[in-house]
Amino acid sequence: MTSKAALIDQGTPGSEATRKRIIQLLEDPKLERVRFAVAFARWEGIGLIASNIENFVSRGGRFESIYGAGNGITTPDALYYGLLLRKLFPSSIYAGFVEDEYVNASFHPKFYEFRSASHVRVIAGSANLTGGGLQRNSEVSIEAEFVCGSADDKILDTYWRDVKKKAQSLTVEHVLRLSKSPGSAAEKSSAVSPKAGKPYLPAGTKPQPRPLFEKILGLSKPPQATKEKLLSEFSAISERPKNLYIQILARETGGQKGNSGSAVQLPVATLGAYFGVAREEERTIRLEFSDVCIDTNITHFSNNTHQVRVKPILLISRPAILHLQRIAPDVYKANFIPPASYGKTLAKYCHYQSRKNSRLWGFA
Repeated sequence: MTSKAALIDQGTPGSEATRKRIIQLLEDPKLERVRFAVAFARWEGIGLIASNIENFVSRGGRFESIYGAGNGITTPDALYYGLLLRKLFPSSIYAGFVEDEYVNASFHPKFYEFRSASHVRVIAGSANLTGGGLQRNSEVSIEAEFVCGSADDKILDTYWRDVKKKAQSLTVEHVLRLSKSPGSAAEKSSAVSPKAGKPYLPAGTKPQPRPLFEKILGLSKPPQATKEKLLSEFSAISERPKNLYIQILARETGGQKGNSGSAVQLPVATLGAYFGVAREEERTIRLEFSDVCIDTNITHFSNNTHQVRVKPILLISRPAILHLQRIAPDVYKANFIPPASYGKTLAKYCHYQSRKNSRLWGFA
């Protein structure tokens, strides 16, 4: 029997009632397991509760998630977060997805379960794991509480097992394939809205998640090599850094007769997270300097390396900093930071180093 039920009324856009209640439940010290089965997931939504999920799992909890995918709304960024959690907490995470079988039928639940030793709480309603569902939209959900082991609890468990049978355990390869499908979506879409001309609801002082690449770089526990490997694999993230600052060393490879060359070794993280080049993929990019345009190929080799030849570095004093700014897909405005600003720019933007004595680099 249901012992308690309550309405989660997010009737006023921007009231964030759903997000606030989910966070309250995640912070319950008695909580042992959390399971989400949600149609639409975006990093702009999951990122609002990500730290709470991570704190819960760090306390010994288990988090399982199954999201709809290939539906035109769920983003690669949201799916990648499940893989990130599994990397951080290997024994405590299940990350799955359901891909629609039919053009006129969708995986469409909004199911949030929070289990302690004695009770299980379930939120079910209209809210997806999106910025709209947790923060901006007018939504309504019912929260119900059941006794663990009761008939109702067994119904909930049967529902979850049925959903999990339909789901696939998520892999990097799945995300890459889904990102190239007609049902792919981006965190920031350039498509014309059917509500064009109407104002945006401002988030104001309310929290907004940092892009996923920033979150990964800002993690405190994994070593830098682990973070860079994740970024190298997450080539389909839809919200990429716009700027790359990369140190040009006094001597680069590829030179002849003792002269310094022009082959710049790209940090592995930039291959996926900045250039969007997947493992074993090759892509042509254009670097537009003020006086010359360079078309060059980038290949993400299986050993996570790539050298790109940038001949203009032969004409500058070194060490230096190359600044790339994305201006179109695979097209980058390129310039060298003036020598007088080298030290200041290095300190401000180039915070990362793949290994000792290697080049410094950073995103912005």
